[in-house]
Amino acid sequence: MKINPVHVAYAVTVIGMMFCFVLSRRQKKDIRKECNAFAAAFTKLSNYICPNRLDPERDRLAVEELEGGALRVLPEKEQPESIRGIMRRANAQRSVKLFAELSAAADRVTKEAGINRTKKYQFSDPINRLLYMTHTFLVGCENPATICTQERKEDFDSFLYNQVDHRMELLRRISREMEREFQDLNRAYAKEMEEREREEKKKKK
Repeated sequence: MKINPVHVAYAVTVIGMMFCFVLSRRQKKDIRKECNAFAAAFTKLSNYICPNRLDPERDRLAVEELEGGALRVLPEKEQPESIRGIMRRANAQRSVKLFAELSAAADRVTKEAGINRTKKYQFSDPINRLLYMTHTFLVGCENPATICTQERKEDFDSFLYNQVDHRMELLRRISREMEREFQDLNRAYAKEMEEREREEKKKKK
């Protein structure tokens, strides 16, 4: 039987596409597994540091604005009690341990994403933004003098007051196997997150 080279080429192309599809799905599954570890460490860390919901007006880091847009964090005795408690917990050994887990998970996400632009955009870039923000916050709690610019102050505040945004970012990147555990870790924010999900579904429709 004569073999038609066009049919052979077509078959090879189809097989190649199927292989790439399976490989891509497997890679995404591996990335989401590492995102699970990051999400668990991030939520446990923030739940420990901020066990209670904060009032952005009352529970805010007290700073003095200097010339040229620079900032100076006021002495500890001039900070709200809630901020002093947050700083103590941020410097505790438990926070150090959870941040180490967070950083290691972010490294694994970056490694899994590799140089693929789509995977970097979808996974490693947002994960590393959250890692950088958390690092800025923790270093600021250890040494308040590092919160000396508006940008660093925004990162510090974002960790405290934008938790719903950050957790929604993570929700889009974890695997289905992680959803139940993630839901348990987000009890304090469940109502707002559910509302966000409903809004997103409406937009998609």
